[in-house]
Amino acid sequence: MRSAIALMLTLFMLIAMSGALSITLALFQKNFKTYSQNKFRVQSAVLMVDGVNLLKSLEKDISSVEGAFDILVQSGAELPIQIGEVDMVIRLRPQNAKFNINKYRRDRHYEKLYAYLLDYEVQRPGYILDMIEDTLDQDNDEKQYGSERVLYDPFFLQGKIVDYAQFKKLLDVYAKETKDINAYKVPWTDWMDFSSAFIDEVYMTIEMQRVLEASGGVSNDLIDFTEIGENTSALSCEIYLRQDEAESIAQFDFSFKTKQITNFKARL
Repeated sequence: MRSAIALMLTLFMLIAMSGALSITLALFQKNFKTYSQNKFRVQSAVLMVDGVNLLKSLEKDISSVEGAFDILVQSGAELPIQIGEVDMVIRLRPQNAKFNINKYRRDRHYEKLYAYLLDYEVQRPGYILDMIEDTLDQDNDEKQYGSERVLYDPFFLQGKIVDYAQFKKLLDVYAKETKDINAYKVPWTDWMDFSSAFIDEVYMTIEMQRVLEASGGVSNDLIDFTEIGENTSALSCEIYLRQDEAESIAQFDFSFKTKQITNFKARL
């Protein structure tokens, strides 16, 4: 019930803020009619600033409502807003919401991830986990036949998994060797990344929560799974504006700790 109320308050606030942005756009459309060729660029610049302020206000105004901002960040993290003739989409992504697979350790993670993969009907979870472990270690000893990929592919990078493209090579080998395609059904990128220093317990993804709730392992507590932080994360934010064939994009980071915008980039 509390979560439903929080979500409703969040939606009401978004409607109110989008109304305020609509007024801003209407004024600029009126004042710049004679500059129609550059009007969208002018509108974009103003709306980018308003979009940033929207996120600041959103975090500030609903932080006192328990669970409201958590729901906003975790529920798809995309806010579509139509303002006059301009379509705006705000996308939010917590930077420390997923498990860094490079921190995988057999003693802490094997049983939990094994149980989680069984929930997606993966037939041989141990094979995948052994390939992950053999990729991250520095030796060439196989946990099981075929799990040490560098023995079969001399160009395979060992010691670290740098991105999903590299990780997918493990899935492709697994599917080929086992004829089991269920590994592709696992939403890996919804709970796994390759660079996070920790997981912010407040803003971890819903799928990461499902990993913790899997039946394996000794605990469902995040602290027993990996390093954690609380309210120390940051948001990676993107604002997309589109009108007819014109498009503008802005990207920036927002820190919950400092309440500051950094790394702002925009293409108008």
